[in-house]
Amino acid sequence: MQTRLWSLGVFLVAIGIAAHVVGWDTLLWIPRTILDSLIWVPAALIDTITTSPATFGVIALGVALMIVARLRGHRRD
Repeated sequence: MQTRLWSLGVFLVAIGIAAHVVGWDTLLWIPRTILDSLIWVPAALIDTITTSPATFGVIALGVALMIVARLRGHRRD
């Protein structure tokens, strides 16, 4: 327990120093960018499904066949 508290303390001190040097906005820019990227992918998928369901179906079927082929290939080895 003592080492966990020590590690957490070191982490918080490092974050505090980094925030002081570059500012909170700059420091939090990376997590915001990652979250925006993660939200963009499902939104793009939903947009593709609604605008062109046939294309999405063909792509999904292709991905499913590739996964099945990969799984069957690993079982033989």
